[in-house]
Amino acid sequence: MGGASVALYQISFFSAVKSTGVAVGTLTAIGSAPALSGILSFIINKEMPSRRWLTATLITTLGIVFLTGAKGFSHFNVSGVLLALAAGGSYSLFAVASKRALNSGISFTEVMYKIFGVGAILLLPCFFFEKSHFLTTRSGFVMALWLGLVPTAIAYTSYGYGLNKIKVATASTLILAEPATATLLAAVVLGESLNGYSWLGVAIVVSGLIYLSRE
Repeated sequence: MGGASVALYQISFFSAVKSTGVAVGTLTAIGSAPALSGILSFIINKEMPSRRWLTATLITTLGIVFLTGAKGFSHFNVSGVLLALAAGGSYSLFAVASKRALNSGISFTEVMYKIFGVGAILLLPCFFFEKSHFLTTRSGFVMALWLGLVPTAIAYTSYGYGLNKIKVATASTLILAEPATATLLAAVVLGESLNGYSWLGVAIVVSGLIYLSRE
């Protein structure tokens, strides 16, 4: 279930971004994940989210709205929004399935590499649908290696370690730090300018995460 969720997330999220734009697609997918995770975690794992989690989730989601609005809404597409919701649901199911495996006593490293291994196998047919593969170029191979090792292997191994110690709903809300971090990195690394909405969004997200961490 976890591996299938990982595969479905990749397909639905990038399809959503292509259909309805980065701003709307990202806001819908990432913004819906905490609430969906809380609901699924309660139904499947019987984890009851706290009131602090609910408040923090509302605060951080508001921050994501400001961050997304700062980038502008290019266009709105109903099918794209539905795909983004599917991505949010897929991520939530991945988190709940991972937590269930961790609760059974499996190590966090084993859970992550097996789930992503299954996801990779399920996505492998997509590789042959593309006529020109960027992996055949030196820069493409290096980029794929970087994406596989750092933002995937290291990041999700850390995620598994953290998920082993906290509730699914809490972990899914903490993940909302991702868009705020990406906004700051875009300014520092890529030289993108940040407007008032961007800074306000970052500040709101950080305040929500600090409030949640006190739990």
